[in-house]
Amino acid sequence: MPRNLTEIDRILGTDPRFGSADTIDARNTARFRVGLRILAGRHPRHATEFGRVGRLPTAGLRRLLCDPVLHNAFERDLAVALSRPSEPSTLALMLRQAGSAKDALGPCEGLMESHHQPWPALGPAWVWTSTLPEEAHPLLTALGRRRDDVFEEMGVTRRVEPDGEALAALSRGAELLAELLPHTGAGALRHVALVGFAEGEDEDGSVHSFACGDRLPSALFLSPHALTDPWKAAELLFHESLHLKMFDIMRTGALVSDIGRMTGIPPWRVVDWNLRRVYSSLHVYAHMVLFFAAAAAAPAELRRRYGEPPARESVGACTPGSVAAAEGTYATSEERTRYLACQALHAHGDALTSDGRAMVVRLLDAVAPLVPGLPPTDRSPEHATERVTASAPDPAAVPHPGGYHQRRPITVLPLQDQGTLLAVAPGSSRMVWLNAHAWFVFSLCDGRDLRALEAAYLRKAPGGLSGLGGALEALLSAGLIAPTGTPPPATVTVPATTPTTAPAAAGSRATEGAAR
Repeated sequence: MPRNLTEIDRILGTDPRFGSADTIDARNTARFRVGLRILAGRHPRHATEFGRVGRLPTAGLRRLLCDPVLHNAFERDLAVALSRPSEPSTLALMLRQAGSAKDALGPCEGLMESHHQPWPALGPAWVWTSTLPEEAHPLLTALGRRRDDVFEEMGVTRRVEPDGEALAALSRGAELLAELLPHTGAGALRHVALVGFAEGEDEDGSVHSFACGDRLPSALFLSPHALTDPWKAAELLFHESLHLKMFDIMRTGALVSDIGRMTGIPPWRVVDWNLRRVYSSLHVYAHMVLFFAAAAAAPAELRRRYGEPPARESVGACTPGSVAAAEGTYATSEERTRYLACQALHAHGDALTSDGRAMVVRLLDAVAPLVPGLPPTDRSPEHATERVTASAPDPAAVPHPGGYHQRRPITVLPLQDQGTLLAVAPGSSRMVWLNAHAWFVFSLCDGRDLRALEAAYLRKAPGGLSGLGGALEALLSAGLIAPTGTPPPATVTVPATTPTTAPAAAGSRATEGAAR
């Protein structure tokens, strides 16, 4: 693989905020632990069990909560924690039903009649192989119901029980993907918990593959007929695994402030897309540009073992009746990346948070050598996407002269090696991710007055106070601090340490990951 392709693979696959499977996994594990604390407070009768699970070693915790059925229950409980607090806990029920599962395997995985991990050296994914009737166990029943919900939405008619040939083809496609793209390809597979096989047709024709959302988290389905060519198998695995990776990224921070905003109909489809789909699809297609470039440049040794890569790329047919279908356009990942980049940075760039902009800019800068004509990613005035108005300052944004204190009781979990603090404000189920700068400012809000707070801030940020006001405003908006003089309750859970990294003012805002 040419040097520039190797470098793009490394940049996209190891970026500590948006690329590294290890750091994304660590943030999601922290989210599980803090989420269990929230649920323990909402469901006192289950607090002991939630506390036990929350104290499990990382491997044991993830074996339980990365199970698609239990993960779905976790997300559901968090979503209704405030809106319907009297509703029984689905997660508690599923944990009881998982009691008989084999300890070395996840709850649903342990109920499979035969156990198959398609890429054991790359991640803990398992294959849905069971031929048992779904009423044989409550977890199988729950798994089937969630599958049916997804299948109905995707136009899929039935689950397929894989034979040895299909399982071998699946593993072969994963091996090729990891060899071709050792950072982005192998890393994306880490985000898969469950692989199933299915057949059906949607409005675009036969369904070859699809990733599931929160109804069946970290799961993807493939058609056995699409896996006969290792290159096609690798392409589909990469495409769907990237969707699952993006779901994990979005759970651990807010990238878009108005994610439900409708953006119009992309040329290759016939339905309106919202911003969630725009940014998720941009993430996938930009990576697929790299995949097809790497396939075209694959060394002879890979071609000898896996056959010749496709002469032309195919990223999915344009929907019949769409503009692109009529004109024969937008049939490549490059064309779709260019279109979605303009949507993300220009048409709707005002909805990006600072983290969202950082992710999009990093992604587009990395693949720019492969996609001529991408929109510029600089922040110069002619390309600015954030509106700046010369108006009087908002009085609410002027720092309080008496200083601030941390609201109580606050739940926090520091990720020291990432310079990140995960926090939950009192009476909330909303998780807030503080970067090193916001965390540092949060640590200074101990009741000292504003003059003392500013002096302490300048000792670590001698460049000036420009980043302080924005961080205080974000912390206030998140409900984590209050002006001094507001009586705090008697108890508090506080971070044991402050961040070890120097607090940079740029990108200093707190970011929220909604409990979905």
